[in-house]
Formats: sequence, C-alpha cells, structure tokens
Amino acid sequence: MISPHGFVRNERVKIMNEVNERKGVRIIKSVTSRKTCLCLFWIILFLMQNRLQQWFEPFQYVDELFALLIVPIFLFRRVREKYMLVWTKKKVIFSVLLLIFWLCGWGGYFLYHYQPLTNAAKDAYVNVKFFMAVGASFLMFDCKDLDFDELKRRLWPVLKGIAILLFVLCLADLCFGIFSTETRGGMRAVKLFYSTYTILVGLCAFLSALCLWFYEQQQKRIIPLLAMLSFVMYTTRRVKAMGAVACILLVYLFVFNKRHIINKKVRILAGCILGIAVIAGLYQIIWYYFTLRYESARAVLTIAAPFIAVDHFPFGTGWGAYASAFSVEPYSPVYGIYGMSSVWGISQANHSFISDTYWPMILGQCGILGFAAFLGALALFVRKALTLKTDKNAYAAVLISLLYLLISSSSESALVNPIAVPFAFLIGLLLAEKKVREEKSRRLASERK
Repeated sequence: MISPHGFVRNERVKIMNEVNERKGVRIIKSVTSRKTCLCLFWIILFLMQNRLQQWFEPFQYVDELFALLIVPIFLFRRVREKYMLVWTKKKVIFSVLLLIFWLCGWGGYFLYHYQPLTNAAKDAYVNVKFFMAVGASFLMFDCKDLDFDELKRRLWPVLKGIAILLFVLCLADLCFGIFSTETRGGMRAVKLFYSTYTILVGLCAFLSALCLWFYEQQQKRIIPLLAMLSFVMYTTRRVKAMGAVACILLVYLFVFNKRHIINKKVRILAGCILGIAVIAGLYQIIWYYFTLRYESARAVLTIAAPFIAVDHFPFGTGWGAYASAFSVEPYSPVYGIYGMSSVWGISQANHSFISDTYWPMILGQCGILGFAAFLGALALFVRKALTLKTDKNAYAAVLISLLYLLISSSSESALVNPIAVPFAFLIGLLLAEKKVREEKSRRLASERK
C-alpha cells in the first residue's frame, strides 16, 4: 500500500510536471512567435531594400548591417546563455583559409597602396559579409525552444501573398507599362520597381528556394507559386533568369521526384527549359568572350586577372583595386597600368561594368595564394551546406541558393552583391533548423532510455 505521505508526494510531482509542461509550451509558443516576426521582418526588408534605398539612401546598407549583427548576437548569447562555439577540425580549417584569403587582400594593399585605406577597408568587409551573414542568421535561429514546423506554418501565407503580388504586378506591367523598362529582342523586359533586372531575378530565386523549403507541409501547392516566380524571372529577359528557372525545375525533379516515373510531358518541358538556358548561356559566353573580346568589360577583366595575379604574386593588388565597386572613386591606377582604362564599362568616364564579374576580382585583388585559400574555404562551406541532404526540403532550398550564386558569379559580383545576403540568411536558417531538430531528437531518445 502507498502511505498517505507517499500519495501526496506523487500528486505533487504530477502537478509539478504538468505545470512545467504548460510552462514549456508557453515558452515554445512565445519564442516561435518572436522568431516568426523576426524572420518575416528580414524577408520583407530584403525584398524591399532596393526600393527603399531609392527613397532613402541609408537603406543600401541593410545587407552590411545584417552581416555585422553576428557580433552583438554572439556577445548577447554568450553573456545571457553562456553560448559556446564548438570548434571542430573542419571549422578550424575553414576559419584559417578564410583568414588567409582576407589577409592576402590586406597584404596587397600594404605592398602597393593602389587605393585609400577607407576603400580597402570597405572592400575587405563586403568580401566576407556573406559568411558573416550566414553566421548571424544561424545564431538568430539556433534556439532549442523554437518550433520550426509552426514557424513555417505561419510564414506560408505571407510567402504565398508575396509571390502572387509579384506575379500580378508583372502582368500589370506587361499589359499597361506601369514601370520604366527597356525592350529586349522586341519584347518588354520587366524589372518592376527595382533599379536593375538582376535584383528582381535574384529575389525571385530566393523566394523559390523558400517555397521548396515548404514542400513537406504544402506538397504540390508550391508548384503554382514556383510557376509564377519563374514567369516573373523570364519576363526580365535575362540569361541568368533562364538559368535560374532551369535550376529550380531540375532541383525539384531531382530531389522530390527522382524515385518516381516522370511524365513524358514534364520531361519534354524540362528538356526545353534546360535547352533554352544552355543555348542562352553559350550565346552570352561567345558574345562577350569571343565576339566582343577586348571591347567587353567582362572579358577584359577576366583575361587580365591571371596576369595581374602573377605580376603581384602572391598577394594581388589588394582590396578595392581591381574589378570592385570600390575601385572607382578614386579610380584605381591598375586599369591604366594594364591598358584597360579606355574600355567601355571600365573607363573612368563610364565604369558601369567595372564590377561585372566575381572570380577575376578575387584572383586580381588577393592573388594566387588568396584565391586558392578562398576556393578551399568555399569548398568546405558548400560541403557543410550539403549536409542538409537528410532533409529534402532544406536540401532543395540550399541547392537553389548555391546554384543561383554560382550562376550570378559569372556576370556580377556574386557573394559581394547585396542579393547574396538573403541567400546567406536562408542558408543560416536552414543550418539552425538542422541543429535544433537533431538536438531535439537526441533529447527524446535519451528520455526514452
């Protein structure tokens, strides 16, 4: 028999467990609500940054400020939660390689002084902001009390509304010519209220990656949204838009349908889209690198980069001196030394295409040593991102992000570009989700034992 005292004690334990459980549920709901609002805030701000900066210039620094948040967030969590970084061998190697890349840019600056310190410092920061933004996003959402399923449930209506809104605005612009634009191939090219077409393409690719993250919950309800976003991208008449749409379709088929027999009509559609993207890409390569050649800013910057790296071995020209937006004011003497100052798009009078490529900038500014270190760090980062393969939704989203950044690196400043930060935000969010889910699984497994 259980004594009266034992019975009372058991009842107290039962009541305390119920109280703690209710308290835990309230904490999870509160944390999830705050994190959902935070996630929505950043998504909408990233989508509106370009438009807002047209009205108020300081908004152009939103992406830089987001990346910089990694410092206060880490310090806050370190003080409040005793948050600790777990240093694995891969993390150490990644950090060392990234540091070598960064220091090579400074080595070139101190050796040659092609640009002022302010230009070098700005360029040095934006060249690592992508990785900092991933870290900031990870720290922001790495919370054991965050319910990611509930967060996604609340995000979905907003994401759906944004995709539909962009599609409707695109149709309205095609029909009534609401926004200023240009004609390509005899057809109207759409950019809506953004300052450039590539911004609209990049943001649609970002939203498409987000849509794929919802596949498990929404299933084929994401297909109409992907179709709308793909249509908006195609109306920009940009080659990278065709490449992005082809990647989205192929990733969707590869990740979610690879074990199923794909319909013949779908196979034909996928083949047509991929064929158009490949033909457009080849045409652009032939046009810029073989037809225009020395009249093309992109080709000239690419061809000159290896020679500059060899002449400035091993550190390169230094930050802000070559193929960078910060090499314009003041105008970098490197362009004059290598006879590029008269090329349209690179000249001092017309430098609109001076940062129209990415890899030559890394090779030219950081030299052979810095370029090799950067490739090593990037390979480790991609390998880490691809560990999300255990979750098909996150894996599809991260594949789209990485593939789009790869496509954009051929014709713009890629990881330095403001559009790279929304993708960094998403990758950090996905890595945080993976960690939180794994820790919850381990706790449940230990409780069962």
